Amino acid sequence: MINSSFIAELIQQKENLQIEFVSEYKPQQLMQAACGFLNTEGGWILVGYNGKELIGITNGIDEKVIELKRLIVEQIFPQPLIDVRIETYKSKHVILMNVIKGSRQPYSFDRKYYVRQDSITKEANGDEISLLMRSSNEYASTWEKQTTIDAVLEDLVQKEIETTINESNKIGRGKSLPNDIPEFLNYFQLFDLNLIKNGSIVLFGKDPVKFISQCRIRITVMPHGKTGSRFDDTVLIEDNLFTSFNRIQEYFNRNLPMVSVFKHDNWDRTTHEKYPMEALDEAILNAMVHRDYADISGDITINIYSDKIEIINSGEIPPDIILGKNKIKEHHSVLRNPTIAHMFYLRGKIEKLGRGLSLIKNKFTEFGLRMPEWTTQSGYTTLTLYGTAKQIEMNKRMFSFLKRIKTADQFAREEYEKFYKGNISEKTARNDISKLLEGEWVSKVGEGPSTKYVRTNKELPDITG
Repeated sequence: MINSSFIAELIQQKENLQIEFVSEYKPQQLMQAACGFLNTEGGWILVGYNGKELIGITNGIDEKVIELKRLIVEQIFPQPLIDVRIETYKSKHVILMNVIKGSRQPYSFDRKYYVRQDSITKEANGDEISLLMRSSNEYASTWEKQTTIDAVLEDLVQKEIETTINESNKIGRGKSLPNDIPEFLNYFQLFDLNLIKNGSIVLFGKDPVKFISQCRIRITVMPHGKTGSRFDDTVLIEDNLFTSFNRIQEYFNRNLPMVSVFKHDNWDRTTHEKYPMEALDEAILNAMVHRDYADISGDITINIYSDKIEIINSGEIPPDIILGKNKIKEHHSVLRNPTIAHMFYLRGKIEKLGRGLSLIKNKFTEFGLRMPEWTTQSGYTTLTLYGTAKQIEMNKRMFSFLKRIKTADQFAREEYEKFYKGNISEKTARNDISKLLEGEWVSKVGEGPSTKYVRTNKELPDITG
């Protein structure tokens, strides 16, 4: 589930080119809006909020989501990339739709075309439809849809394509898709006039590096850091993307260490992977889907150190998505390779679009690990995943307060403020207590005005800032 702070930030904004609020469930209106987003810049549709008040959806929300997914598959053409899900905010259920800008414009719903104009969805006129048709040529000439010289259908793994079609049908994403392999590839512009496109080779190729050398993925174990002269292990993967993803998963499951954790208040040992596997999967998928395949030297590189993993791919993250190294701004997916992303979506590998970076960050937080960091330089993106615990710094103020109370003693936030005789603000007190909770020196009891905090038996650090 998306963090509730995302919904909070979304409703703080006004409707605009990429945000629409719909108070009630009106499938016709929602399909028109989705079509407008597909033909413009993509965006978010929030159902159950009228722009001023959170109304929520009370009856049959599961059935409504199922109906929306069916309408998207059956009545929007060509098949789009739209994620529909139920979210909960302030105890109310809403529907959130993430519409990815279409790579095959123009898109139609019920045989009519729609576009966004500022915060309004409107039916496109003749000039606008003509412009959409001309602009769609830009997408047709992207790298993934360029012809692979000398490649033929026999160079593709038929079983992988059949699996994609079958998985799509199984999860209800493929009702409008052809089951014939050439027709299926042609539908997504991966095969045309007996010409194989680059995306087909990357996704389904038997021997993709025979045609596209940059399809390699290199895993290197570096026990002595970047300056070490010895590598313990190097694995070179030269398969299509689906086989490569499975091989990387198998490698991580086989080789990454397990760690045992004792909680301060529980002598039972908890054992789990050193890194959250769901986050690792998402990180690899991101590198595969978002990398710049046109860079002939742009292999995906995975460097495994004793205390971290680096995943490096060609292509830079748009600057308006991440501030600094790990402050993720709320955003919808920006797809460098929309057809490759769509194939992963049909295979059920990408379940919730637009949340991949947040998922990685949140999973590492759940594991109590240091925050992941994204950096870009010279056309490459490096994701650093740390296997070390997040350090919670205790300041002198927090230390002094805890020194004066015993294990199992309770206190309220107001008492913390009072202890410092009004010399700290409510905000400072809340920040201090939040860090104490995160560091597990205190635990929380109750909610709202009756909230109390209990001193745990976790020892205080020897040195404080």
